[in-house]
Amino acid sequence: MNDFQQDARLTKELRPDRHHFSRIGTGFLIYNLLGIGFQMAVLMVLRLTGVYYFSQVWDLSWVLNIVCMYLLAFPITACYFRTIPKFGSLRNEKWEFSAWVVAFLIGTAMMYLGNLMGNVITQIFDAQSSNYQGLMEMIEEGNMVLTFLAVVIGAPVVEELLFRKFLVDRTIGYGEKFSVLLSGILFGLMHGNLNQFFYAFALGCLFAYIYCKTGKIRNTIIFHMLVNLGGGVIVPLLMRPISDLLAAGQLDMASHLAEIMENPLQMVCLILLSGYSIGQMLAALVGFILFFVFKKYICFYPGIRRLSGQQLFFSVVANPGMAVFIVLCLLTFFG
Repeated sequence: MNDFQQDARLTKELRPDRHHFSRIGTGFLIYNLLGIGFQMAVLMVLRLTGVYYFSQVWDLSWVLNIVCMYLLAFPITACYFRTIPKFGSLRNEKWEFSAWVVAFLIGTAMMYLGNLMGNVITQIFDAQSSNYQGLMEMIEEGNMVLTFLAVVIGAPVVEELLFRKFLVDRTIGYGEKFSVLLSGILFGLMHGNLNQFFYAFALGCLFAYIYCKTGKIRNTIIFHMLVNLGGGVIVPLLMRPISDLLAAGQLDMASHLAEIMENPLQMVCLILLSGYSIGQMLAALVGFILFFVFKKYICFYPGIRRLSGQQLFFSVVANPGMAVFIVLCLLTFFG
């Protein structure tokens, strides 16, 4: 049998799998396109009418994100995913409080290392993303109430339902390890920049593993909310009173130390921010150690549909829906 005949036979055998993953990829594509389309439509209406109710562009961006992505695009996408059959079943493990503490510390280590890797790679290849820079400016300068609603409430709920419940429920039948890795990769790609890809991939894998084992999506939503609360609200809130000093650098901060000590707000923020940073580094260090201590307890159950690595790659990527979604994400990365 020649290579062409082998490829033809493989295509025929994997047709149901490719169709299944194509529908899943189309679901993520629908969410992206609808969210972007709704935002463009609202902006066009605002330009035509000349009516603006926001004093800052960041406030408008947050409102568009909440309304268009979470309140409009997501419900439509959720209805679409309900038409895709689930494949496989989750476990229903009961974790003790100590297990959740270990998972949180390991997650902190994964996030810390992923963030460090993303920053190093973007610096080496000079691949800073305008999308990421814009997001950081929105978080640092935008209305904190809107930031809280979008980052701490909206994003964890929507992203966990999309990338854990909808995705894992329909792919765990191929094996837990595969479903966890796919969830992490697609979650990282959806962020659209190298700065966030690595820690989003790491956390996406952790959240997917927790969901596979516990079977409760509320667990990962709460976990996700805690992560976003720290980086998206607490840190930016503490940085605002001392943003000028941080931008100037450590030498300038040292030269103005007396002035800082006379300003109670700046002093408190500086102490709390330093404590938070030190605490996160210590938690990451402990989590890194705990990962190797408990590594032997990490297990993945095989699926009911067992395919080789080549077959899985061919099924997942070589289909219209997933291929277009991945290309769109990569264009966002490097566009």
